[in-house]
Amino acid sequence: MALVLEMLQQLSDDQTALLGCGVAVLGSTLLLMLSFHANPENRKKQASETLSNSGKSHKIGEKEQRRAA
Repeated sequence: MALVLEMLQQLSDDQTALLGCGVAVLGSTLLLMLSFHANPENRKKQASETLSNSGKSHKIGEKEQRRAA
């Protein structure tokens, strides 16, 4: 941990600002993902989309097989 603090002290102001922005973007992305998956309505939508997409991909595969024959 002390090594990380020493490296942070050696950064210039601009480098520290860029690092802070990167951490903020990653943190907000993580919170967005958590809030999306925590909502029960989104879980239902995601499950139904997964099921409908798997059926569509199977149908597409059948059409391609018919064309090949």
